[in-house]
Amino acid sequence: MSKIFNKYVELKKQNSEKMYLFKSGKFYIFLADDCERINQYVVLKKTNFSKECQKCGFPENVLDDYLRVFQNHHLEIEIIQDFTLKDTNSLYRYIESLDINKISPIEAFEHLVRIKEIAENEKRS
Repeated sequence: MSKIFNKYVELKKQNSEKMYLFKSGKFYIFLADDCERINQYVVLKKTNFSKECQKCGFPENVLDDYLRVFQNHHLEIEIIQDFTLKDTNSLYRYIESLDINKISPIEAFEHLVRIKEIAENEKRS
């Protein structure tokens, strides 16, 4: 399961009535049951997020437009920002720790190799 889906399941256990809108890259997405529920109010294209669930969403640049629609329908929606890029993500922490002004080209290559390893490990988990 992906980190986003795991977070979705965790949040739904806390409050199943609320819908959760996840920031994922340059998009905002709804997952699983929330994907189905939101499409009762606004039609968003559904695609497979995984074998287990679907997602639907929209580009980040139209967030305010959709928030107005959700508010007009009195929907309880919580936006979950890019939690995967914050403290929990070792790739992000590794890159953030680099000082590119103080590394040689050879060290830069070594860092790229390490970044690739971290990314592959995180993809597997």
